Amino acid sequence: MLGTRIAALRRQANMSQSELAQRLQVSPSAIGMYEQGRREPSVDTLIALARCFRVSLDYLMTGQVSDAEQQQIHALLASRIQAAEARLDRRIDRPFTRQELTVLFAALLIGAEDESCSCG
Repeated sequence: MLGTRIAALRRQANMSQSELAQRLQVSPSAIGMYEQGRREPSVDTLIALARCFRVSLDYLMTGQVSDAEQQQIHALLASRIQAAEARLDRRIDRPFTRQELTVLFAALLIGAEDESCSCG
């Protein structure tokens, strides 16, 4: 399962195994073996992977987001929506509807996923 998550996160970040290997300073074959479950990454490599993909070690190891993390995510999204609504209310023609904001934030989140790997 860890290998599947590593592969999925790597693909989400639009990276090749070689690119990830270079960023983590391991061999491309090591990445392939991690993804196939034939080899386990070291603790240092797990930490580097979590930082690279901006996920917690809990998520990387279990695939689960903790309740506290989920609450933080919801609070962050709610505050960003509220701030965006406040700014957009000042639009000259008309404010965005809740549905338009939902579509806008979904697009932003997808864009953020595309740029999720900040290691290097």
